[in-house]
Amino acid sequence: TGEVPYQEEPAAPPAPSAHAPAEAAAAVARAVEALGVAPVHLVLHDSSLAAGAAFASANPGTIRSVTLVDATASLPAFPAAVFDVPVLGRLVLRVPALFRGLVRLCCARGMGSEEAEAHRAAMRGEGRAHGVIEAWKAMNHSFQLGEWRGSSDEVRRLPMMVLWSGSWSDMWIDEGKKVAAALPDAKFIYHSGGRWPQEDASEEISGLIAEFVTSSEEAAGGHIE
Repeated sequence: TGEVPYQEEPAAPPAPSAHAPAEAAAAVARAVEALGVAPVHLVLHDSSLAAGAAFASANPGTIRSVTLVDATASLPAFPAAVFDVPVLGRLVLRVPALFRGLVRLCCARGMGSEEAEAHRAAMRGEGRAHGVIEAWKAMNHSFQLGEWRGSSDEVRRLPMMVLWSGSWSDMWIDEGKKVAAALPDAKFIYHSGGRWPQEDASEEISGLIAEFVTSSEEAAGGHIE
C-alpha cells in the first residue's frame, strides 16, 4: 500500500533506583575507600539490612564483623507507606502531633517532641518525603538472611551479633526469633529499647557494640585504639 508498517519501539528498561540495595552498597564502598577506614565493623539498623548485606558480599575483605540492630528487610519500623497516601501523608507531615504519634507508635515510644520535630523537619524539604517513599519501594523485601549468610565462605566466617528489642511487642520478639534461627552461629542479645534503640537505649546499645567489636578484634589478633 506504500505505507511503512508500524513498529513499536521496545520500552527502555527502567533505570536502577538510587535507593536500591546495590546502589546503596556501592555508595558505602566509595565512602569507606574515600575515608580510608577499612577494615570496618559494619552495624546495620532496621531497613539497611539488604544494602549492608550487598556491601558485605561485594567487599568481604573490608569487613571485620557485622552487627544487626533490629534489622529486617521486610518490616521497616518507619511507616513510609503512610506518606505515599496523597491526603493522609501530607496531613501527617504537616501536623506535628500526628507525626510524633506515628513515630511513637512504630519506632520509639519514648520519642520526645523535639526529637520528633527534628525528624519531621528533615522530611519537609523539597523532594525529601518522596525520597523516603522511593527508598521504601526500592528495598529488597524478598531478601533472605539465611541464604545470604551461607552465600560465600567469606560471609560465613564473619563474626555476627544481633541486638533485638525484647520489650517492643510479642510479634517483634517472634521476628527476632526468626532472625536467630537464620543466624544460629550469631551472638543474640535482647536490649531494653524500642525499634529505634538509638533514641531510647543509646548507651546500652553502644556498650554492647563496643564490647563485641573489641572481642572480635582480639579474636583476630588486632586491637582497638
